[in-house]
Amino acid sequence: MVGLPCFVKANRAGSSFGVYLVNSKSELEPAIMNAFKEDYQILIESALVGREVSVGVAEFNNKINVLPITEIISENDFFDYAAKYEGKAQEITPAKIAEPSKIEVEKWSRLIYKKLGLKGLIRSEFIIVDDIPHLLEINSVPGMTSKSIIPQQVSAMGIELSDFFNYLLQTALKQE
Repeated sequence: MVGLPCFVKANRAGSSFGVYLVNSKSELEPAIMNAFKEDYQILIESALVGREVSVGVAEFNNKINVLPITEIISENDFFDYAAKYEGKAQEITPAKIAEPSKIEVEKWSRLIYKKLGLKGLIRSEFIIVDDIPHLLEINSVPGMTSKSIIPQQVSAMGIELSDFFNYLLQTALKQE
């Protein structure tokens, strides 16, 4: 059973459109109705209190590579549109998280990529609670704007973005 607080999310909307933090029963129905304006499928999930991290994963050089982890610290109640695109969040790459948490996030990111048969570039979001990462979502089409997380992670690897995309293209062509 999902209690309060919880999130109501439009299933396939991006950039946190159709995402509502619900703290009271009176907020639940309006959140559901608004989420349905963005998509005909919605999700309702528990709101976890912890550290939010984002991690890119891509296959290249004949292995599944986990990019440096980014910690997201939002000035708002959660990493919403304003936090993402209006400078209301800090994105720290590489994340300053405990080594055990880092190892677990990397392990689960790699395992999710492999077990779900994902290809190309994806980004997973986790909330770390008591050093345990909880998967929030998998983004199969991560953003690539100048403010997006993946370019920050690639830069932290010391790789030019153009070289990174060439690695991805070469891998995709070999798989065909």
